Amino acid sequence: MVGKKIRAYREFRGYSQIQLAELSGINVGTIRKYELGIRNPKPDQLEKIATALGLNVSVFLDFNIETVGDVLSILFAIDDSVNLSLSETSDQKITMTFDNPTMQDFFKRWCQFKNVYEKEKAEILAIEDENKRLEELDKLNATQEEWKLRAMGTTIGCHTVIKKGTEDNVIKTYDLT
Repeated sequence: MVGKKIRAYREFRGYSQIQLAELSGINVGTIRKYELGIRNPKPDQLEKIATALGLNVSVFLDFNIETVGDVLSILFAIDDSVNLSLSETSDQKITMTFDNPTMQDFFKRWCQFKNVYEKEKAEILAIEDENKRLEELDKLNATQEEWKLRAMGTTIGCHTVIKKGTEDNVIKTYDLT
């Protein structure tokens, strides 16, 4: 999975394998093996690749989320790191909000994207021709993956500090897209 992410972010940045190799100081053959899943990069190599792509190394990490406990551990870690607020609505649903305007803005845009995605997905699922339906679902899923890449591969996803206690810090950010 790491190899697929390396390739996706490399292509998102418009780099060839040779360019990524030059920027990261890693042999092009090694980059190729990582992308094909033949080898997995060691942490120091992954850091070099992330730096070359202008990303935080965390974008390459996978979370094995299978149980409620897995979800809770991630939510607890988020709560420990950022100003997260939980509340219950009148219809007994739980809402999460962040006291950080950058996070609030991101979640607003993500919500808008998901609403459009779900609407389009419902329309596609109504297509009777199975081949056409599957083709359109593949396109829609590719759009979703592209949206995630853009969210994680830009300044908001990688370089905007939101950790508790940093609210008054002046952070210089650069748009790397």
